[in-house]
Amino acid sequence: MTVSFHTELYKLIPEDHQLRKIHEVIDFSFIHELVCSSYCEYYRRPANEPELLFRLLFLQILYNPSDERMIQEAQVNLAYKWFLGLNPEDPLPDPSQLSRFRNHRLGAGAVDEVLKAVVRQCIEKGLVKSKTIIMDSTHTLAASQKQKPLEVLRDAAKRLFRVVVKKHPKLEKKLPRLPELKKDQEDAEKVMLHYLAELGQTVETLLPDHEGSISEKIRIAKAIVEDERLLAQKGILSAIDPDARFGWKSSTKSFFGYKEHIAMTEEEMITAVIVTGGSSDDGKQFKELLNQSLATGIEVDEIIADTAYSGKDNLAEMKSKGIRPVVPLNPVVHNGGLRQEGFEYNKDADFVICPAGEHSTRKAVQGSKKSGESRSLVFYFDTEKCKTCPLREGCLKPGAKSKTYSIRIVAEHFKEQIEFENSNTFKERIRRRPIIEHKNAELKRFHGMTKAKYRGLFRMRIQAILTAFVVNVKRMVKLKEQMQPAS
Repeated sequence: MTVSFHTELYKLIPEDHQLRKIHEVIDFSFIHELVCSSYCEYYRRPANEPELLFRLLFLQILYNPSDERMIQEAQVNLAYKWFLGLNPEDPLPDPSQLSRFRNHRLGAGAVDEVLKAVVRQCIEKGLVKSKTIIMDSTHTLAASQKQKPLEVLRDAAKRLFRVVVKKHPKLEKKLPRLPELKKDQEDAEKVMLHYLAELGQTVETLLPDHEGSISEKIRIAKAIVEDERLLAQKGILSAIDPDARFGWKSSTKSFFGYKEHIAMTEEEMITAVIVTGGSSDDGKQFKELLNQSLATGIEVDEIIADTAYSGKDNLAEMKSKGIRPVVPLNPVVHNGGLRQEGFEYNKDADFVICPAGEHSTRKAVQGSKKSGESRSLVFYFDTEKCKTCPLREGCLKPGAKSKTYSIRIVAEHFKEQIEFENSNTFKERIRRRPIIEHKNAELKRFHGMTKAKYRGLFRMRIQAILTAFVVNVKRMVKLKEQMQPAS
């Protein structure tokens, strides 16, 4: 930046302004190395462009405006201009550059490293002393509404047809026409499913070297056609956002969107974020959350989490690494015996979900109370739905009056953990778990994680990780202030 006489205006920014504190505590220059591979070194570009754009994204998540609004606000806000390293009279990039930088520079593999960078800076400054990781998940509503199967199929077909005709008008007559469906036509969904498959195959034949938006629409069409659970209204529920999924917050409350699985230190520094569809199992993300946290250079000797993370594989992983599991056991989660593929237990709703997406209607314990090895938890499904399920073959026996899924309770395998769970140490340490719920509330209430800003798992992941970066920086400022002696 070439200093101009207008920089005198920056003296009007208070010394205790939030952006001044952030500028002092975090070094943003790490972004140059992270995104250098996505730039061509043989063409000129402003040396500060990556950092400037990254700082703009930071401001956008911190204060939550849209791309266009962010540029408009930054153009007239002295504190923003100072934070960006610009003179008051300097112009700002076009809003479209924010999207390109977010998706093509950071999204091209650097976004995970962004979170690691801030955690490492925090460690270097001595702000992280705890060796405890707390894990939990939260959810974000999709940017689009869920649809019925026929709507999903029709929208996907229209969007593919439209983009092909827009880019290649001469191909319009060669594409199969959208079928005219009668009102309440019984096989309407199957007709539309066949049409979408035919349309996708035709486009790939006519445009074997397709790319860009056409490739994206073909990808979505293929995913919908190949989704066995679509017609049962349990698979893809949106042609606009096919990665979003139907999930449960409790036995009566559901949502349509995504899950963010989070690991955090006791100092409230987020060390790892994994984004999945809303139907995913929390416990299955444990190992990756732990590995991501360890990759930041943080030491872990204790993990605090809820029952969703108490699977025997997770407990074994912690034991192998010498980590103390402050995780309440659940006989449903840490079970023994064989598991039927595709069935998953949802700890929030306390029911089992079958491969078709239907959940059990009731449960019962069978076996002798005196023998833990022989007891089972049995979940019952609605057989009327099973009889019409597209996945019933091999699942529902012909003539069966009920469909059940049993889990054998093997408490003996977890005797050591059960004894620890009854100790005063466990009871004291588990009280620390709610602090991660406060962090989840901060992400939603102040930084736009209640609802997705963009569509698709790829963009949702970028949003979640950048948001975690921002709240980490805010936390660094507070931790730094707490370290300073009172005047």
